[in-house]
Amino acid sequence: MIAGQLAFLAEAAAEPLENHHDQTGRALEVEETQTYLDEDLTIQSGMVAGEVPQEEERVLTDGHEIETETRNVKRRVASEWVADVDGEGWILAEQTHTSDLEHEPDWPFNDFSRFAGPEIAPVQLKPWEFVRNQRDADREWTVEMTTYESNLDDTTIEWGHGALKSKATDADVGVALTTFWNDVHVRLVIYSSGYLAIWEPGEMKPELLGRFIHEEIVPIATFDDDAEVEEDQEAEQSTFEDSGVKA
Repeated sequence: MIAGQLAFLAEAAAEPLENHHDQTGRALEVEETQTYLDEDLTIQSGMVAGEVPQEEERVLTDGHEIETETRNVKRRVASEWVADVDGEGWILAEQTHTSDLEHEPDWPFNDFSRFAGPEIAPVQLKPWEFVRNQRDADREWTVEMTTYESNLDDTTIEWGHGALKSKATDADVGVALTTFWNDVHVRLVIYSSGYLAIWEPGEMKPELLGRFIHEEIVPIATFDDDAEVEEDQEAEQSTFEDSGVKA
């Protein structure tokens, strides 16, 4: 499964990403760079490593007394990524971490900001707009499941494994579907939180994944946290119901 959180740069970076290692423990490895000269598009992929804060609880016993002690520690983490930083300005990170559970993920995007230059922040996605775009492009597509705010508790969109709602920070609306794109059947789930997961094909070369994100996901991305309630709900419901799926 290919999965991750999408984030946008505040502005396009001046240059593509390069390998980086420093004494703080931050590291960036660019494993592949694919340039499409006809579209002025550069897709890169690799690994990023860094440190994130974590609360650690210790249990202390003294005779019949039990006390707990909480302290802040740092732990080493790593994530795969795919990005176009000097074009559309986006990054898809497989693993994310947040310093504050009440806020959106900040790692590895804070480290990428140091590597690329511009500030980087997670974005929201519009699942219903993705469905509408598949329909308008006259593609072969099938919606398999949708979730709405009214039935979010214990909601899972999956085929055997993966893509739990809990993995999508503040997920509230999602759609699971299969679409025929670029001569490939792509089976995926998209959450409005900005999290997406692809089951089929089981493996996608970074340049193919990057092109899919560039063509299909970036156009439905927004920084607007309330995008789903500002959209015409009647049109959204109609789009899903046209596919034969009910929430």
